Amino acid sequence: MRTLLRFIQKYSDLLLFLLLEIIAVILIVQSSHYQRSKLINFNRQLTGYVYSKVDGAREYLSLKEVNQQLANENLELRNKLDLISNELDTALVFSELRGEQRYFFVPSRVVKNSVYDQYNYMTLNKGKKDGVFRDMGVISDRGLVGIVLESSANFATVIPIINRNFRLSAKIKSNNYAGILQWEGPSPRSAVLSEIPFHVSFAEGDTILTSGFSSIFPEGIKVGVIESFSLERGNFYDIKVSLFTEFQSLYHVNVIRNYRQEEQLNLENLYP
Repeated sequence: MRTLLRFIQKYSDLLLFLLLEIIAVILIVQSSHYQRSKLINFNRQLTGYVYSKVDGAREYLSLKEVNQQLANENLELRNKLDLISNELDTALVFSELRGEQRYFFVPSRVVKNSVYDQYNYMTLNKGKKDGVFRDMGVISDRGLVGIVLESSANFATVIPIINRNFRLSAKIKSNNYAGILQWEGPSPRSAVLSEIPFHVSFAEGDTILTSGFSSIFPEGIKVGVIESFSLERGNFYDIKVSLFTEFQSLYHVNVIRNYRQEEQLNLENLYP
């Protein structure tokens, strides 16, 4: 205790100066939207840089699992290519692929990820320099991940499915009926699909996909499978969905850029 008091007495001027500096910075940030946005952007850059460095060891330890996932994906793609080559003229297929491109995928890596909070977020190591902006979709090789909330030059923050603020239109693959996908917690392995009317027929194990009713995700992105359901809310089902994406081990993702997003939103905004 005496040592602490002597330290405070010895450096009292310096400590007072630092305290006043901190108060001054807080007052400036609170009184100016511009300064506040600059501070938030700097904080996002700094934390993103730190997390990208400390995440290296974690990624190294997961290389075996990632390599296995990539091998499985390559096998699936080879099987699809073989099927196409058997049924269609290969020259025609590649001619179609070179046509107008609507979606572009930006590969990225998760450098920070919360899983067990009520409002989970993740940070990616790609930002505006790489073409990553607000309201872009994020997917993994297994399925739906989330939506970009904000981005700086080199990093982006994402609202994943496992965030209570997340909402997205999704459909049942077997009948194309669409509802609202949301997360009610606490498990990061499941979400809820609501607003499916009582007369719709489906079964446990049916696949849930993105509906394509938004400008963020294309139709048909895998979400999960129906785990259970009930009719506790009147004429609509509460459907528990087991998610394909495993957020606890999520490292590699793709950000979806929709080249027609602005055009679609501008048209839709004409009719509020």
